Amino acid sequence: MSRDPQRAATQFFGGRVCLDFANTLDWRTSAEPQELVPNYAAFLGWCGRRGTLSPQAIKALELIALKKPADAAAAQAEILSLRSEIWSICDALRRGERSDLARVNALLAQAPSQPSLVRTGSSYVHHLQGKTLSEPLWPILWSLTAVLTSADASRIGCCQADGCGWFYVDESPNRTRLWCSSEVCGNRERARRAYAKRRKKVSGKSG
Repeated sequence: MSRDPQRAATQFFGGRVCLDFANTLDWRTSAEPQELVPNYAAFLGWCGRRGTLSPQAIKALELIALKKPADAAAAQAEILSLRSEIWSICDALRRGERSDLARVNALLAQAPSQPSLVRTGSSYVHHLQGKTLSEPLWPILWSLTAVLTSADASRIGCCQADGCGWFYVDESPNRTRLWCSSEVCGNRERARRAYAKRRKKVSGKSG
């Protein structure tokens, strides 16, 4: 993740939709986490960048949210609640523990069957039409279901950089991935450790 919220909001290192959604809180394990989807409109922007909804569905949902701000706020609360559930599930998977899926199963019971796919740009999205403010949750739930019912569940990792806390599927051959991004957190953490090591040597000499 990046210290720049705008840049962080365009970084997708999780490898799966549900994990990238979990990563919409930047610096999650630090003393000053940075919210990347502070409201429903921002969340729809994330959906567009991540490619979970068509532009047409997003426009339709933006209009509904403008007309019904209280409903949009309620939908946003549900969105952030699901994100917290995904954090808990991922942390449990990393520890080899059982996850409490009651909340997720309740949301799945309310979601429809997965619809057909439609092409948008160079990729495909579920054919959702933007009729209800809860629609953006469904691709995330379906992604989470796919993770939990596949080998991905045993490959969940969490960035080891100080303060990051972003999740990812570790697809390295020996499951040795340490960072959400080697170029971002990896480089920063290596620099931080090298600096700390140099300071320790200087402190030892002066002592």
